[in-house]
Amino acid sequence: MQRVVQRVISYKYLPLNPSSLIEGAAIPFDCYIKRFGDYVIIIEAGTIISKNLLDKIDKNGVIYILKHDTEKLKVYREPYENGNEIILHGLHTEEMVDTVSKMSHMLSQINGLDEKLEVVYSVTSNLLEAIFNKKDEKLPLEAIQESATQLVEHVSIDVKTIHVMLNRMPTDYTTHNHSTNVAFLSVILGKALGLTKEALVEIAFAGLMHDIGKIRIDKEMLLKPGPLDEDEYELVKGHSDAGYGILLDNGITNQKILYGVRFHHEKLDGSGYPQGLRGKMISVFARILGICDVFDALTTKRTFRTNYTSFEALLLMKKEMNSQLDESYIDAFIRLLR
Repeated sequence: MQRVVQRVISYKYLPLNPSSLIEGAAIPFDCYIKRFGDYVIIIEAGTIISKNLLDKIDKNGVIYILKHDTEKLKVYREPYENGNEIILHGLHTEEMVDTVSKMSHMLSQINGLDEKLEVVYSVTSNLLEAIFNKKDEKLPLEAIQESATQLVEHVSIDVKTIHVMLNRMPTDYTTHNHSTNVAFLSVILGKALGLTKEALVEIAFAGLMHDIGKIRIDKEMLLKPGPLDEDEYELVKGHSDAGYGILLDNGITNQKILYGVRFHHEKLDGSGYPQGLRGKMISVFARILGICDVFDALTTKRTFRTNYTSFEALLLMKKEMNSQLDESYIDAFIRLLR
């Protein structure tokens, strides 16, 4: 089998919600628009943002900043925030929900598939970052559903598209990036397995929410620089049941989504959790999510180990986890990523 592409961060521009700009304040970074395949500065660093300028920016549709300017954005926004709401890429959860609602319009202004995928990934990941950091169990379901829908619309199993997606996914672990990655990978695998469009949107939603139970776990424990002790591990294992409960509390009744979230850590040989299910007792969604969860976990850097290459991860899953994961699904995954 050929070596699968190593994932690296290759995009240096990120879409920015115009509501992040503060009227009357000078911005410390450049803002860009995309014209004929190139990024062109539309606002220079040091410009004072006027109401007239904000109106023009809002009509433009999509603006961008350089990825390395996100820290400047946080510092710029901080003095204008009320209370102790957490700022992620300069946005509150409510602002991210507004950004997601405009995603369809944003995408209509872009021609290239690579750029569309960049917007879908960035907006979705930022939404999840806001959700996980705010730790509010009342979820913005419409925004999550819209992200899942746009994900399915723009992800394909074309080799070039898969290559672009793998290159786009960060290799440093965060819960929100991991959840976004699992959703993207689950749609890829789901399309290869012939799931209907409705089912693909459902599994994308489940992928985005598969670790939502971790909002009940301290971030320090999730990012612990070393293996968890037994008590910590038992606490973390409770996230799948917790996620199931959170979705129920938010009115989610779709059993495929609920069982996918609750049982994505179950293993075919009965060694998984939370219920030790075996074989066909584990749903299709849970099997797909489980494979994508393992693959992304292996290919992501952690505080206590480096990441595997995609090739090494697939080889490990095929040779050492074939009694735990659905081997036919692993084989389909290998054919996709080869």
